[in-house]
Amino acid sequence: MNEKQSLIFNGMGTTIKVEVMACKPSLDWKELIQTWFATFESICSRFRRDSELTKLNQSPVSKLIPIHPVLYDVLQLAFQYAMKTEFYFNPFVGTILKNMGYEQPFQKRRAFHEYKENENGYRVPSNKSLSFFPDQKAVMKHINEEIDLGGIGKGWSVDKAYRLLRDQGVHQGVIDAGGDMVIWGDLSRKIGVANPFAENEDIAQFVISAGAVATSNILYRSWNIKGRTFHHIINGQTGKNPESDVVQATVLASHVSEAEVIAKILCMLPAQEGIQWLKKHFPKAACIIVNKNGQLLITPSISRYVERLVI
Repeated sequence: MNEKQSLIFNGMGTTIKVEVMACKPSLDWKELIQTWFATFESICSRFRRDSELTKLNQSPVSKLIPIHPVLYDVLQLAFQYAMKTEFYFNPFVGTILKNMGYEQPFQKRRAFHEYKENENGYRVPSNKSLSFFPDQKAVMKHINEEIDLGGIGKGWSVDKAYRLLRDQGVHQGVIDAGGDMVIWGDLSRKIGVANPFAENEDIAQFVISAGAVATSNILYRSWNIKGRTFHHIINGQTGKNPESDVVQATVLASHVSEAEVIAKILCMLPAQEGIQWLKKHFPKAACIIVNKNGQLLITPSISRYVERLVI
């Protein structure tokens, strides 16, 4: 008999909430999921001094570096999306974020007083910036810029957690890692779209039974240095915070990792331009954009995922 079970814990720099209908009472799915997210963070966080990603970032260029299979897989996916989006999405922004003061998990961030301009200027990476060697699960860097896998890494870890549960026979549930969500099964659920201008309020709600959701926002992870405001979204083509009328973008797609990439890019482009970009590059995805005036822009493709939308 199916039993509704839930789990809430801290991980990945956020609160992770999981709710499932567990058809196997003997399945310790809670330990499975907590262990997975802890393992992923220990491998792929740039904030961990002993993580595989930190070791890779500290490794020299033009040297073959064997890495953990998990890091290899997520890094390969990130690089594929970087090339597909012409490096609007760019995993090589770790150095830029550190120079802007984002050197620690946001909740632990101390006050920063200095912004370090890149002395050598900024060059957009290319498809030759990183080489992959699948037989050895190894990579070779060809540029010095550090890698950040924050958003796509979290999305990929949620996708993987979903597959772990599904493979264990959990056929219905929801995983929510700070707004990176996957919903599966035949039970409709109401999901809120956060109001970026009012804490703990929704600006819209939708009903969905299956799909992946990710939200990016320029306000939540933002900070001030000597009167200058910075945030965590970097336009990979300029190496700078984008100037756009978009405050928040919620994206629905087939995978959370893909929704994460798209949401970030939609925060880089003017709202109308971003919608056209989405239609061209990811026509099956959908978005709900909130602009600086609090207006909502919603693509018709949202009907692919949402049973009902309430504004």
